[in-house]
Amino acid sequence: MIRIIFIVVFLGFFALNILQEKGFKARGLETDGERPVGKWVFALGKLSTILCWAAAFAQAVGVNMRLVAVPSGFEAAAAGLFLGGFIVLGLAYRGLGDANTTGLPKAGTQLRTAGIYAYSRNPLYAGLYLMTAGAVIYCGCAVVLALGVAAVAAHHRIVLAEEKFLLERFGAAYEEYKGRVGRYF
Repeated sequence: MIRIIFIVVFLGFFALNILQEKGFKARGLETDGERPVGKWVFALGKLSTILCWAAAFAQAVGVNMRLVAVPSGFEAAAAGLFLGGFIVLGLAYRGLGDANTTGLPKAGTQLRTAGIYAYSRNPLYAGLYLMTAGAVIYCGCAVVLALGVAAVAAHHRIVLAEEKFLLERFGAAYEEYKGRVGRYF
């Protein structure tokens, strides 16, 4: 069952993104925003995340890359983090709706404060972090740990830049929201 969770969630993430992008294009919506950080940090965040998750997928389909034994209880916890993170990420996508772009939106948007955004200012990134933690634990490999650390560090820099953008765009409304809802949890 644990292997199935990693396989289905990894493939589900790509299916979710492909379907969303297809829907956006069918409605003539822009999916590419402006990078909130330098291109290398942005690329590092995206690439290290996908490689980390791909390593968990590979481990699940039988490519053993473990350098340390991972107890079954840790595997189960890792699967829970990976699945839970995907659910949080999916709820964040739903909450963003048509404003979900890669990077900062070029068009006007509304500040999202309802749904999962009432509990986290950055649920998309919180979900990404949970999935990454699950992948790192499941793989038991130093290389995947390094990828996970790089993914989280790069995305945290993206979050900080996005928060600056939101403060500039929404002013007092964002400041009030920031005062009552945590950055991640």
